[in-house]
Parts: sequence; structure tokens; C-alpha cells
Amino acid sequence: MKNIMRIVYFSLLLILMGCEKRNIYEYPAIKQQAVVDTIHGNIVLDPYRNLENLKDSLVLNWLIEQKKLSDSFIDKIPNKERLIKHYKELQEVNKYDVKQIHFTKSGQYFYLKREENEDFYKLYFKASVEENEQLLYNPKTYKTDYEINYFKPSWDGSKVVLSLRKKGDEFSELIIINVDDKKQLPFTIKNALPSFINIFWLPDNSGISYLSAPQIDNTKEDFLNLEARIHKLDGTSKVIFSKSNNPQINIRPEDLPILMINDPKDKYSIGAIAGVSSYYNTFYVPVEQINDTEQNWIPLFNKEDQIKQYQQLNDDLIYTTSKNTSNFKICKTSILHPNFENPQVLVSEKKEEVIKSFKIISKGLVYTTTKNGVESKLYFVNHKGQEQTIPLPIPAGKLILYTKGKDQDFLEVKIEGWIDKERRFRYDFVEQKFYPSDIFPLNESKSHKDIKVEELTIPSHDYEEVPLSLIYKKNLIKDGKNPVLMIGYGAYGYVFSPVYSQKFMTWVEEGGIIAIAHVRGGGEKGDAWHKGGFKKTKSNSWKDLIACAEYLINEKYTSAKNLAINGGSAGGITVGRAMTERPDLFAAAILQVGKLNSLRGEFGTNGKNNTKEFGSVADSLEFKALYEMDVYQSIEKGKKYPGTLIKMGVKDSRVAPWHSAKFAARLQECNVSDNPTLLHVDFDKGHGHVDSKTKRMNSNIEVLIFALWQTGHPDYQPMR
Repeated sequence: MKNIMRIVYFSLLLILMGCEKRNIYEYPAIKQQAVVDTIHGNIVLDPYRNLENLKDSLVLNWLIEQKKLSDSFIDKIPNKERLIKHYKELQEVNKYDVKQIHFTKSGQYFYLKREENEDFYKLYFKASVEENEQLLYNPKTYKTDYEINYFKPSWDGSKVVLSLRKKGDEFSELIIINVDDKKQLPFTIKNALPSFINIFWLPDNSGISYLSAPQIDNTKEDFLNLEARIHKLDGTSKVIFSKSNNPQINIRPEDLPILMINDPKDKYSIGAIAGVSSYYNTFYVPVEQINDTEQNWIPLFNKEDQIKQYQQLNDDLIYTTSKNTSNFKICKTSILHPNFENPQVLVSEKKEEVIKSFKIISKGLVYTTTKNGVESKLYFVNHKGQEQTIPLPIPAGKLILYTKGKDQDFLEVKIEGWIDKERRFRYDFVEQKFYPSDIFPLNESKSHKDIKVEELTIPSHDYEEVPLSLIYKKNLIKDGKNPVLMIGYGAYGYVFSPVYSQKFMTWVEEGGIIAIAHVRGGGEKGDAWHKGGFKKTKSNSWKDLIACAEYLINEKYTSAKNLAINGGSAGGITVGRAMTERPDLFAAAILQVGKLNSLRGEFGTNGKNNTKEFGSVADSLEFKALYEMDVYQSIEKGKKYPGTLIKMGVKDSRVAPWHSAKFAARLQECNVSDNPTLLHVDFDKGHGHVDSKTKRMNSNIEVLIFALWQTGHPDYQPMR
């Protein structure tokens, strides 16, 4: 504690002395209104606390000026049209884009589709693979500035619930439409959050359960005391699982209560107390009690049981757990008389592979594994417990399973890779063979035969092996001059699985290297990998990124003057702290809607929920960890920082936008290098999960062109 006191007091002294103004750029001015906090005996100065009030006209005007400055710099970088041309050439020749394919047991297909000249997706339907498609819903008939961000068909395929969200907003409005006549039922459901928690249809298709806010005031209170509600097709609605409705259950204001129905034939409904944490407490009631006035919720498993995924099989629960088993195992126990300490083990832990997902089918159980998050395999276990590997039709980076329920032997997989767009295949258990099952003809695309993917593991500061994915052209020469764009995240146990990205491929087309550092805090190497970059161990996340950067420099892939790092959301901690701890390693840092002011995080929108991942200042030890991971607080006088682009969405309700504003102001004030610090402000953007095609492209182009400028690409240098 003495050490942290010295650090805090030293930082306070430097701030009070003022930062030496040697940066060549003139930035918009904003007056400091410093606040001094005393936390567990430590003095912490927050010089730009006033920027947390985005309703202040002075702050708003400052943001407007920051946007103008950022735009003026980006607009002066040449060859933007060349990048856009590369980006667009990577789109499918067939001129449409399809995503979120759902199918029912009877063979109906529902999906979102966007034509070449359209910015947003529409909902389409096929009665079967062979039938012609029908347009089910165009969101522009609802409200012109709303788009579909989620949908789910009923079990029988007769209806679809759609979530429609205004650009930049987190909360949605739900409507339900009949498939036969395409008419909307006569009600609209407000204040829904399907972007947080899925919607579930009731077993008899009579309604839905969803996560709802009691009211919305555009404050951080919007995300507290949320409720699991049931809304019936007759228009009636009720709260079924919430803090106020279930006082006998310990539900905290920041928790996310869920009513889950994963199969219409399940005997029990599950109530879960979820959030950003990997594990949670659950309760159950017989399905027939859902419509009762009150439910007698019975405890099932708790977060200490470390259960990730589960399915019901009559009165049994089949589940994956990492308890005493970092790479997970698949177990079975009774729902009515559970024994999570000594369950029946169906699939034991594998040493080099992490069990990722499973599905129950009538023949037995199928499950997937990943190695380092980038190499997937498929296995089948029959009712006798005999296991076999199912060879995949093509190599799989990311592998997703689809079935039609526990009473059928239908198995379909979706496969994707860093340079391969998604493909679908259906498995024939009789012939033991996969057959293509894409519902549309394969879209032609630009050939990537000249591109290489290299999967490495790099020793970190403590000799832990960190997976590192590299994508580059095969003719690349390791001369230390190649531009690198390194991506870092590492939070919530999220696995950065291989996905095809136009952003990545555009960078490679320009002769650069894409590097994905699978740092601790993610789940690439199991539960222990997540816990290795969690709360008090969070520093491993950015130290892993630093180790990967040093490797690329030492092995002549690149040099410090050619290396840019990029992270968004929680990845702002990883990338931001790598930049402030080792600014000498990087030419540029791009932080998108980043978590950059961890000490204040829990006081922002959705902040309390995130204390489960990062910690709370109320705990003295977690305060110490939060101080260490705070990018804003880590900025020091006298250091030369890389060129920095900070992208901020004013409507962001997952990471409060003032994280970016405060960090930008502090870095602009204290950076003594001749590198720019740009704050790009989007007043209509939220956290960025649903953007129009054009907006997403433009955002990606801004990242790429800034990185190319700062890493010295000769074709992207502004005129002096």
C-alpha cells in the first residue's frame, strides 16, 4: 500500500505542476475542474471530472470542436478512395449479405439480408430450402431511423418477434408479426434489451420472455433493477423474475434477471441471475407454473459451480463446467436432486483443447473444442459413452453447431476462418459424411490464395505462452519494415475466434500484417486464461500484448515505428495500458469506445454490472488493481506517446463516452511528442453493435487510414 501511495502522490505532484506543452498541435481548450478523491487513504486527482457531464454546453462545444479537428486531419490523408475500393472489392460478387440464419424443426428458414444498394438488413423467410424467399419485414416501414438488431421465430414458425432499435440506442422496441399474412400484432413492447439477453418463446408459442427496464430516463439508472417479463400474444404482460418481484432471492440492482426456455419440450423453466460474469446463480420451476400468479423458484446451481452451458434431458441437467477443470468437462446430474460436487462425467477435460459447446441429439451428444481459440474440432459421444472424432469437411477456425432438438439426429455446422467466409454443412450420420447446406449459392469473392495465416505462441513476461494469430501476404519479407495492425481485447472470457473481416483483409491488401494477440482475460485457453487477466491479474492482459509486440519486432516482422495497436470497449484497457506503459514500442494506438477510466467505471452507465469483471473501488485490493488498469490515470508527464486516435460514441450506454473524452483531454495536455492525439466524436453512435453498412465501412476506413499514416506508409502521408 505504501507503493501505491507514493505513485498516487507523485502523480498528483506532476499533475499540479502541469504538463509540459511541447506538442506541435493546437487542440480545442477545455477548462479543468479537478476533483480530489480520497480512496482507502489514497489521494487520487481527477483533473477532467467535469467532462463526465456531457449535457454541459461547454463540454458539448468542446466535443464538436474535437470532431472538427479530427475530421480535418483524417480528410487530409490521401488515397482514402483506394482503401474504400479495396474494402468494397472484398464484398461478395452476388451483391448481397445474409446473416443470423434461424431454422425451425419443420424446415422453415428466417434470416436477415441486405442488398448491395442497401445500408440496413431486412427480414426474409423461406418455407424450405427449395422455396422462393419472401420479404417478411422492412424496418423502414416501422420508423425510418430504426433497424433490426435481433429477431427470433416462434417454435412452430408461425410468428416472429423483431427487435427494432434507433441508431446508437441500446434499448429496443419489440413487435411480433404473423408469418402467413405478414401483419403486426396490435401492440409494441417498449424498453427491451435483447442486445444484452436473448428473447425466449414460451413452450406453447403463446408469448415471449425478455429483459426489460421499468423505465428509461437516459441515465445510469436505466440499467439497474431490470426485469424478466413475459408478454403474451393477447397483449397482456407481467414481471416474472426480478429484484422487486422475488425479494426472497438475492438479486442485486445491477444483476440481469432472465427467464430462459431453451426447448419447447423442457420440463423446467430456468430463472438466472446473470451479468457480465461468466457464471451465475440459477433457479427453476416446472414449466406449467409460468402462468401462475406466483412461482416457487427452487435453487439449482450457483456461480461457484462454474457452469457455462447446459441443456435439460427429462429430469437431468447436462452441462459444461470449469470447476477444478480449466478446460471444461461435460457432466450430468439430476435437476430434482442435483449433485454438482460429484456428478456423472460424460466427457473429461482435454489437456490441449477447451470444450467450447455441445448439443444433445437423439443419437447422443456432439461437442466442439478449440485449441488456443483458433483451431476447432468436432466430437460425437453415443449413448454407450463411446467417443469418436467427426472429421470436418474443411479446416475450422470458428465452429458453430445447429440442431433441431433432442429428439432428432439433425446436425449442421457453420465454419469460418480468418480468410474464409462462413460455410454451412449438414452431417449424414448413416454415411458419416458432411454435405454443403448453404441456403444460397456460394458467393464468389476476391481470392485469398496469396495470403498466409500463421498461428504462434509467444512467451510473455512470466513465460506463459500467448497465442498470436498473424495474417499477411505470402511474399512478405521480414525486413522490419512491414506495417502491423495488432488487435487486443482480453476480457469477460471472450474468445477472439477466427472470423472473416473486410477491415483485416483491406490492411493486408496494402501490404500490412494483421496480428491478433489472444491475451489473458479472454477464454482462448480456458477458464484459467480468463482469470489470468481478471481484476487483480488484469495487468497480464497488456503485458501479454507488449510481449507479442516485442516478438514481432525482434523477429523482424516489423519495427516500433511501423506497429499500430487497436482495441475497443474493454480492449481499451489492454491497448491503452500497453501504450502508456511502453509508448516506445508503438507508432500508433487506436482506441474505439474504450474503457479508459477504470476508477470511475462503476459510476457510469452500466458500470455496476462491470464490477464483476474489473472490480470495485469499494474493495481496497480491487481499488489498487483498478488504479493500475486505469489508462487515463497512467498518463505521465515527460513521455512521448504514439499517434492516437480515440473514437467515441456519445450515445454509448455500455462504456460511458466520457472515458474517451477524459483520456483524450489528458493525453492532449501531456503528450510531449510530435504525434497527434485525435478525438473522433460521433453524436449518433452508441457502442457500435448495429451500424449501417456505410457507417461501419467509414469507421473501419478511418482506423486503417490513420494507422497507415502513423506507421509510415508512403502512400498515406498528408501534404506538409
